Amino acid sequence: MAGVNKDLTGIEWRSDQWLFQFGGLRPDNVLEYFSQSPFWDSSSNNAVLKMQTQFNDLQQASYDLKSMVGIEFAVTHQEPPTLFIITKFRRTSPIKTIPLCVYYILDGNAYEAPSLYSIVSTRMLSSIKKVQDAFAIARSHAEFHPATGYLWQETSEQKAARKAALKDIS
Repeated sequence: MAGVNKDLTGIEWRSDQWLFQFGGLRPDNVLEYFSQSPFWDSSSNNAVLKMQTQFNDLQQASYDLKSMVGIEFAVTHQEPPTLFIITKFRRTSPIKTIPLCVYYILDGNAYEAPSLYSIVSTRMLSSIKKVQDAFAIARSHAEFHPATGYLWQETSEQKAARKAALKDIS
């Protein structure tokens, strides 16, 4: 998966077997659970360290991922045991990281969070569609005649409702 930008926002991943075997999610095992998902990048610094230390005594030591350059996963927010937010970073130096993706695990289900661009563009498209529909309705009621100009066509029910509303206002 390294280097390939796939849109995985439509995927929900869960491993009931893993959750049962390890007794649920905790802050100390959530990245291990996440590493089983399709969202995991096997070329990340986390995966490299895991492979390098799986058969030696250093496995229990705390590693400083900050000294490595490359892709890194980190738990950036947690409300155990139901919510964990994991961010995928590109580390360019010990103090500089660039967030690439955000993932969340909610009650054992892992998801990729949509980008801000996709959220805003979807909302804007939805709003524009509603405005277009409103203009289409208004255009269907407008009538133009060269002698009189624009007139608004109303049904008798609409006219009665408008008069009642005007009466309530005054």
